[in-house]
Amino acid sequence: MPYLDFRYNDSEPWHQMQTLFRNRVQNLRCNMVLKQTVEQLWTTSISKRTKDAYDIGFMHFKRYLLLNNVTFTNNLAPVSEEILIYFVAHCQTVLKLHYSTIKLYLCGIRYNYLKENCSDPLELYNGKPLPRLTLILNSVKRSQNQNKRIRLPITFDILEQIIKRLRKGVFSKFIDLMIETASVISFFGFLRCGEITVIKSEHFEPAINLCISDISFTDNIANLHLKQSKTDPFRKGIHVDIQLHKINSHICPYRVLKRYLEIRKTFLSSYQNTDPLFVSIGNLAMEREFFITKIRHVLELCGYNPKNFSGHSFRIGAGTAAGQAT
Repeated sequence: MPYLDFRYNDSEPWHQMQTLFRNRVQNLRCNMVLKQTVEQLWTTSISKRTKDAYDIGFMHFKRYLLLNNVTFTNNLAPVSEEILIYFVAHCQTVLKLHYSTIKLYLCGIRYNYLKENCSDPLELYNGKPLPRLTLILNSVKRSQNQNKRIRLPITFDILEQIIKRLRKGVFSKFIDLMIETASVISFFGFLRCGEITVIKSEHFEPAINLCISDISFTDNIANLHLKQSKTDPFRKGIHVDIQLHKINSHICPYRVLKRYLEIRKTFLSSYQNTDPLFVSIGNLAMEREFFITKIRHVLELCGYNPKNFSGHSFRIGAGTAAGQAT
């Protein structure tokens, strides 16, 4: 490829320099090999499931603009804080979307604008979030929380009952131990359900989801490494390391995790560093629905109404226990 000279004469008017720069950047985009590579890098910058959700969100955004007589000639629609605020209102009243889905759609808008080399539409020039949009989103969240279904915490006492029942045998030897391990580390590690499971097993990605290689041991500590977090929706690279200590208790996260990995190594045919930590049928990554269904079944055996609990109940219970200890 010939050398592209990006130097310019300081005496040229600013608008001429801008035009010159745009033309030379366009020359780069004519290089099909590099262009295809960049497109591939953009595609793999987020998971396929996230990309699909972003595409749906951006489609709804463009449709909302057209419905309200806002026209545009290219793929990028006009955007402002006011437009985004009304889009949030559209998502809540017309599309009947939950707060988390609305936020995901906004992330999709952001992704598409950044891809086209535009500034972040969700932030001010100083990098701070749009203040009015933030208040509107908080209002949506508060209004939807008022009608939220019951979601009880799984306290340590309930966790003990779950573990006791699993150790008596509920499903199979391996599944019982895996559900026990997932439950114990979720409680002691304050983990969200989405951090130990996947929505669909075929969407498992070693670069994002929990793998065998994300667990390491020292003398008295099991280290769990999270490569993604709900607090990092824009994938800026916030990694979380959680320490699970060996404790003098019949429910010990360190010991149960170590035992699970030993059994997993002998029970399943595949034991690679990039394999999912928790698996279900066919050595596939454990799905969210699989885990929640198993937990609710055990809760029902323990005499609880399973509908009052969710995959997030472990984290809520751990938070409750921590608050009581302070």
